[in-house]
Amino acid sequence: MKARGYEPTGRRVLELARSVALLLALTVASDLAQADDGATSVAEPPPAAEAKPAADAAPTAEAPPAEAKPADAKPADEKPVEAKATEKPADAEAARAEKRKEAEAKAKAEAAKLQVQLITLGGTYEDIVGPNEFDPTSLIIGGAPGKRKNFYKLCELLDETAKNPKIHAVVIDLSDADLTMNLAQLDELLRRLEALRKSGKKVGAWLESAESAHLAVAAGCDHVAMADLGGVDMPSKTMQSYFYRDAMDLLGLKASVVRAGNFKGAVEPYVNSAMSEHLRQHYLDMLTSMNDAQVSMIARGRGLTTEKVRELQKQRLFLPAEAVAAGLVDELAPFGTMKGTLNRWIGGETSWVEAAAKPKKEMSFFELMGKVMSGGGPEKAAKVTETSLAVMHLSGAIADGKKESPGSIVSGPTVKAIQEIGRDDKIKGVVIRINSPGGSATASEAIRQALAELAKKKPTVVSMGTVAASGGYWVACLGVPVYAERGTLTGSIGVFSMKISFGTLLKRVGLHMENIALDEAASAFAPDRGWNEDDQAKLQKTIDDVYGRFLKLVSESRGIPVEKLQDLAGGRVWSGSQAKAAGLVDEIGGLDDCLAAVAKKAGIEKYEIVHRPNVSAGLDLSVLFGDPDASTRLAALGVSREAMILLSQRGLRTGVIDLFLREALSGASARPTIWALAPDDVSIR
Repeated sequence: MKARGYEPTGRRVLELARSVALLLALTVASDLAQADDGATSVAEPPPAAEAKPAADAAPTAEAPPAEAKPADAKPADEKPVEAKATEKPADAEAARAEKRKEAEAKAKAEAAKLQVQLITLGGTYEDIVGPNEFDPTSLIIGGAPGKRKNFYKLCELLDETAKNPKIHAVVIDLSDADLTMNLAQLDELLRRLEALRKSGKKVGAWLESAESAHLAVAAGCDHVAMADLGGVDMPSKTMQSYFYRDAMDLLGLKASVVRAGNFKGAVEPYVNSAMSEHLRQHYLDMLTSMNDAQVSMIARGRGLTTEKVRELQKQRLFLPAEAVAAGLVDELAPFGTMKGTLNRWIGGETSWVEAAAKPKKEMSFFELMGKVMSGGGPEKAAKVTETSLAVMHLSGAIADGKKESPGSIVSGPTVKAIQEIGRDDKIKGVVIRINSPGGSATASEAIRQALAELAKKKPTVVSMGTVAASGGYWVACLGVPVYAERGTLTGSIGVFSMKISFGTLLKRVGLHMENIALDEAASAFAPDRGWNEDDQAKLQKTIDDVYGRFLKLVSESRGIPVEKLQDLAGGRVWSGSQAKAAGLVDEIGGLDDCLAAVAKKAGIEKYEIVHRPNVSAGLDLSVLFGDPDASTRLAALGVSREAMILLSQRGLRTGVIDLFLREALSGASARPTIWALAPDDVSIR
């Protein structure tokens, strides 16, 4: 006997799954087949249909069809077999020699051409890209997946090009206005362009409408050409930070905070309506340091002074002719003449080679359905068969748990992945690549301990990407060399606990909650009230204890006395350059520098590079079938999803507040999470 209500519900879910799968099959089947390789390739046009000979044309009244020839008839010019047999061997050998000579001459002429490697940059570059990097619901409302590229695939292509003796010149096509790279990636890319130039290859760039990232990449090239109808927008670095206090008051939410240290940048957005003056000044100093890094990229590459580039930033907008006059561009050319323009600069006859992507596999409906139903679980790591170095990526917010979560560093699966690297004898060294604002202090410590055990077994170096702060800095406290880029956001050595209560919201919707408890302490985590003074005093002991552990870890790993750390910690964030000056990191450098350092420690010269953990396989159905995120949680509280989407396009980040809301709405009554978390609501452009 069937359970009542089961069949209709199951049928509706199945029909919805089929509809979504069919939609995905029609729109993104080829995109799910493989991840983008980081370089755009222009597809070859299909071969033109061969023209049929006139004899194949349909007969007409004016031209009656010729009579069919007998089967044994031969063309008039065909030699009989006997004649072929009597052909002189000397004549046949001469014909073959002539053909060889023609083939050799053709090959020699082709080899004489200068090979030009074209590399097209566009879209948003990420350290590690998985299939969950797009929003499937955007397909339903008429959108399209964003172009997200694997940054290290691009780096591998540049490295291979530098070693290729057949390549004479490289052209970087920067015509895509949507190119996005952070400061850490730009530094790493520019080092690879410098290696290309040192290998003896000419490196040119083509611009159309250029912004700061385009100009920074172009500055790493020998020659820069720009479309004469283009333009330049070259602003200095800016920072936006959203404050939630007034919105929380409107929604009926209240934040109670217990923190350690005298700096409160991470919690100000939830307790203040506007930024405090001392936080503004601290951020201004950090922003100046980051902008100096961007200025130096352009100044060094274009042979300008840093003062000149700062003056150009203040002017910001330039017509093409003004960009040439300012020294940002070498020449102007009409739209659509990239190859012709750069051919003249390269000189000689050229043969262009495009950075080819692997052909995309067509996927059947059933294969796509299998991808969708796979649930987004991690792919099994391929067995390492060659001597290798591993790059362990820690990307996203750090959270406690035992189940994978896209975009997060979950302690259980991450520890397991680290231990697997430790057991693999073919992996001779490890680079820990961190892109994280932090998260749970307990999860950070679990991951740090696993990394410390790994560092005892294999040479290990830490590489900080665009952000490695708070818990992201905690996991780097291993007593091993730490590298950061000049624009890395790091530090934020501090901890706090936050509770979001919603008693006012309950009253606004006509609900009243009664808490019946034997004492006040028992209801400290009730959702309708904030922490009182007694609650905060008790929690402060826990916060101070965790903060003391954090300071001790940093002191031991960096060799900085705890007393000196007080002025560097307390939650303050620093740029990579500031952190290097303060002793919080060892070197300014990227992943390439870290791999070289680890290889030297391991005593190996030739090695493969493997990236861990493997990205998720398939599409997580929770994205389609209602797993709540920040948008849905805030929508339930009165903020529309459409408003969230529009604001997110202007830099609003909801990842951190979603962590707090998830905890507040979970119904758990256990002790609160201790956060080692940087101010993730800060957007630097």
